[in-house]
Amino acid sequence: MVSWLVENCLIPVFKTLSGSLFSCLFGKVVHMYNCKDNLVSLKEALGDLTAIRNEVENQVKAGELKGEKRVPTVARWLLQVETIETDINQLVHAASAQDASAQDASAQDASPQDASAGHQGLSTSGCCGWPSPFFLGEEVFKKLNEVEELCSKPKDFKDLTKQSLPPVVEIRGVEETFGLGATFEKTWESLKRKKILGIYGMGGVGKTTLLTVINNKFGEDNTVKGKFDVVIWVKVSEDADVGNIEDDKKKKIPIDIEKIQDTIGERLHLCDEKWSTYKKPKKKGEILRVLREERPRFVLLLDDLREEVSLSAIGIPLLGSEYKIVFTTRSEDVCGRMADEKIRVDLLGDDDARALFNLNAKFSRLTVQVDEIRDIANNIVAKCCGLPLALRVIGKTMASKATVDQWRRASEQLDSRPSELKGTDDLFKVLKLSYDDLKDEDAKCFQYCALFPKAHNIKQDELVEYWIGEGFINDNNGGYNIIDTLVEASLLLKDGKSQDSEQKVYMHDMIRGMVLWVRSKSNPENGEVFVVQAGAKLSHLPNDTDWTAVTKMSLMDNEINGIPNDEDLPNPDHLVTLFLQKNKLVEIAGTFFEVLSTLVVLDLSHNRSITDLPKEISKLVALRYLSLLGTMIKDLPEGFAKLTQLIHLDLESTSNLQSISLSLISTLLKLQVLRFYGSKASLDVSLLEHLKGLKRLHTLTITVRKVDVLEAFLRSEELAGKTQGLYLEGVTVSVASFAVTFGALGSLRNLKMMGCDIIESDTEWKRGDLASSSSNQTTPSNPLFNNLSAVELSSCLLLRDATWLIYAAKLESLSIALSPKMKQVISKEKVRDDKDEPFPLLQVLDFNYLDELESICWKPLSSKALQKVCVTNCPKLLFNEISASKIDVMITRLASKV
Repeated sequence: MVSWLVENCLIPVFKTLSGSLFSCLFGKVVHMYNCKDNLVSLKEALGDLTAIRNEVENQVKAGELKGEKRVPTVARWLLQVETIETDINQLVHAASAQDASAQDASAQDASPQDASAGHQGLSTSGCCGWPSPFFLGEEVFKKLNEVEELCSKPKDFKDLTKQSLPPVVEIRGVEETFGLGATFEKTWESLKRKKILGIYGMGGVGKTTLLTVINNKFGEDNTVKGKFDVVIWVKVSEDADVGNIEDDKKKKIPIDIEKIQDTIGERLHLCDEKWSTYKKPKKKGEILRVLREERPRFVLLLDDLREEVSLSAIGIPLLGSEYKIVFTTRSEDVCGRMADEKIRVDLLGDDDARALFNLNAKFSRLTVQVDEIRDIANNIVAKCCGLPLALRVIGKTMASKATVDQWRRASEQLDSRPSELKGTDDLFKVLKLSYDDLKDEDAKCFQYCALFPKAHNIKQDELVEYWIGEGFINDNNGGYNIIDTLVEASLLLKDGKSQDSEQKVYMHDMIRGMVLWVRSKSNPENGEVFVVQAGAKLSHLPNDTDWTAVTKMSLMDNEINGIPNDEDLPNPDHLVTLFLQKNKLVEIAGTFFEVLSTLVVLDLSHNRSITDLPKEISKLVALRYLSLLGTMIKDLPEGFAKLTQLIHLDLESTSNLQSISLSLISTLLKLQVLRFYGSKASLDVSLLEHLKGLKRLHTLTITVRKVDVLEAFLRSEELAGKTQGLYLEGVTVSVASFAVTFGALGSLRNLKMMGCDIIESDTEWKRGDLASSSSNQTTPSNPLFNNLSAVELSSCLLLRDATWLIYAAKLESLSIALSPKMKQVISKEKVRDDKDEPFPLLQVLDFNYLDELESICWKPLSSKALQKVCVTNCPKLLFNEISASKIDVMITRLASKV
């Protein structure tokens, strides 16, 4: 009925109306008529659109996970889909509700024909909240077209996501810092003034932590936000796998420039599909273009730079004025070569070390035996020597310990077997990376330092002499260069209190532990095996050692009283180095030496009870270095002459040694170092002539007890020029001739005068005999005693002053005793220029039984290096004579009257 009315009544009427009005009304009628079918189509189209939308969203999320950003057109399309989806759902819901309402009304009062009309749901009332069926039909049709258009749009999307511009700073996670505050402030202030900063320090000291704090500062500090375009972090040297620990040393791997370029390229979003095909020059050009043209205000942070690298080869533009570069390294030398300024990261102080350890050990959770555990904890902290990495690793290991016994066992294990303590393997692997970078020669010298006890200060010159004895190096200068290299790499640390000739170095406990960990796992076929039990309170040779495998053994500073004839001792056919100094040795069985044919270095020094050496010492045919310093030996056995490879012989302070055999000296043609300073054996004319025949000799210390021998020695300019130590006893010298003659000994470091008559006439100063000039006064500018560092004057009964000492600008230790006529050390009347400060490097001052001593010099002594002052029974000496700013030890005492 409705169809008939529309076709036969309404349409003809509409046709009589104007064309545009007809079209409008006709369209609305058609949409109203097809509304039901269009709703069905709209639902289906919406389902298709939803499926397309889900696929697009999945691809967008995948791109965003890679750090990309959705394209704006895609983002707008997704928003449109979301909006139309909401509109259509509301439209369908309202239409369904209206249709249901219309059907209920038709069922109550309509005829079957009316019910048919009601089935169309389009009777006289409005639908879906719209005012009339006309607008409903039109809205459904409109939404259908919009959905179909939205479904077709994704085909036109070229990309759904694109790489976004990198954030200026990528904030990095950082552990709580301790003790870095002052270093960070210093670094940050320097960074404001300098373009390139180098941060150096030993492995595990906190360099990466400091660099991380700097990185985050650029992102969190409002004072620098907006001043830089990008902050780039590059981890230069990845932690390498230690690999086969039995390898002597991993081959040094050069810095991978291309790897650095790839990291920078990724940070700058240059790594597209073409980047992997580029060679280094092309990558360099791309990085250079971006950093010069697009992001010239850049910050480059390079972590763990183990050697010098060319920044320009990477593609870093260095001609701008707004960039900053900061790198960390273990080598001070790398800093010196690359940086405008270098910053050292030091070990933690005691308070910060305890705080860091307690945090990681969760010390605050302990509730029982806290005081006892605290004492053990402090002991463990001390063993870590302020190294943050060690404090963290060992602290975390201790976090699971709850009783005193557990803590005590762990502490003892850290002493005796540190590598067996949980976590230390990883710690040693980190520390080993610095060692891996060393040259073979440097690495051998470095490992050698682990033979000494923990925290042992080693004199540099003695260390170099050991290395020469081992055959690692050929000359002293090469040895000092290696020490500098190891110090710059923070593998050795300098003793801050030592000066000049007495400069000392020591090895951090954890570094030492790492070396022993490596060497204990080696074998003599591909690397040396160390056995080190220094200071272990041993009373006999260790019987749990595989003597057939060990190459270097250190048993120094123990209580070993003898080496008996032991038939069960395996043949130590790889043993090269044996340290037995500072024990209580009385006797050494000859059979022990018979099996040591490979021994190269033997140190028996400071065994005060040794009086004889067995004749079997002649079996040590490979021996190059022998120290008998401070022993009580009486004679050198006949077999000594067979030690023809010997290059270093130390007989200093051998107060029982009768003489040095001429036949012995004549066979030791390779001897380079001979020392008998303070020995009972003294130089005579015959020995002097034989010493002249040792063409390789370059270092000599001697004892002289006769004036004619002294005069003959001084006439031998070649030997005199090689002399580092001069011990004079019972000779008479003139002050003027002494100062001029002995002052010219350029190598002289140690001088001791015992019971010598040092005489001075009233006319010597007036004649100008003291100085080789027309002046009759002493002046510090005269080039005498250039290297003299230690002077001891004892029982010189005629000595009135020692003004000639003002020449000794490098003097570190001065001891004067039992000189009853001495009134002043430096006489003002004899000093030409009193503006210069005397003894600027003096560290130790020791005055004993100087009854008449009134002053040291014309003004209070104010050496900044002075550490120890000992004054005994000098009643006239005033304490205001010494005004040093820091003295560690000050001892003053009066002898008791008898």
